[in-house]
Amino acid sequence: MQRWSKLFIPTLREAPADAEVASHKLLLRAGYVRQLGAGLYSYLPLGQRAFNKIVAIVREEMDSIGQEFLLPALNPREVWEESGRWTGMGDNMFRLKDRKGADLCLGMTHEEVMTSIARNELRSYKQLPQIWYQIQNKFRDEPRPKSGLLRVRQFTMKDSYSFDIDEAGLDASYLKHDAVYRKIFTRCGLQFVAVDADSGAMGGSASQEFMVYTDAGEDLIASCGSCGYAANLEKATSALAAVEDLAATGDGLPELVHTPGQKTIDEVGAFLKTCAPDQDDGLHRHRRRRQHARRCCVLARRSSIERGQAERHRWCRGTASGASGRDPSDL
Repeated sequence: MQRWSKLFIPTLREAPADAEVASHKLLLRAGYVRQLGAGLYSYLPLGQRAFNKIVAIVREEMDSIGQEFLLPALNPREVWEESGRWTGMGDNMFRLKDRKGADLCLGMTHEEVMTSIARNELRSYKQLPQIWYQIQNKFRDEPRPKSGLLRVRQFTMKDSYSFDIDEAGLDASYLKHDAVYRKIFTRCGLQFVAVDADSGAMGGSASQEFMVYTDAGEDLIASCGSCGYAANLEKATSALAAVEDLAATGDGLPELVHTPGQKTIDEVGAFLKTCAPDQDDGLHRHRRRRQHARRCCVLARRSSIERGQAERHRWCRGTASGASGRDPSDL
């Protein structure tokens, strides 16, 4: 560490006018980062030092369940065409050609590359399960980069991939990642929430995101403080418990019933003896259910994935002869 007098810390008295989010203003004023272009930032010495500490936490926790790789950021078109995502990623993917005219892209994620390695190198089911991860730069052609480091075109991401024999193995790998991610976010001092989410272009049967509540966020989630349910609005569902109707009497057709002097639903129910003294009738249960739904109100709150994207867990299913991409969860 250098002496304070020798440190390069270019602080600012005032935040630039285009910095709107509090975190963006603080990073600029404290001399952690400087903007090079839209969605492109340079990490200065203090910013890189803080960044390295976060990476060290992630690496320490991930090493407890997996092995670290480093894959090329520049990928050939062929591996992405094989998965069908060369066109599926649309305008979000940076594409280029080399001097020979061959199509290349800057990796947004690395399922294709990891699966290619597993397909070529895993020879037997006895080598499974495998959990492989990397910490590497990713690229996304964001149409509207903003909010400092929350939405950028180049970012560093820890992506992890598991190769398992069967569904039970996938579930076991999922739980390992879930536990590790919770440890990482807790060690970083984040107040996070795990929410059900849409798998999107990553695919899979299920997806989960870890989010942090912030006024600068752009995602909305539905959450319930009573039952603990939380989900991205794209995935959130709501339903009331089923209530049995009163059993039909006679021939099942509507019948005229006289209720002299009964002015309320409760009085009518008691008069007709449609429920026992210790049991609500269907209308009472419906009313109680509606009251519970109001108490267990689902609140939409503005939230954001820490640093723009939650750490994602890419799942792949491997076999002795090959491997096919699978993503039942984006952690």
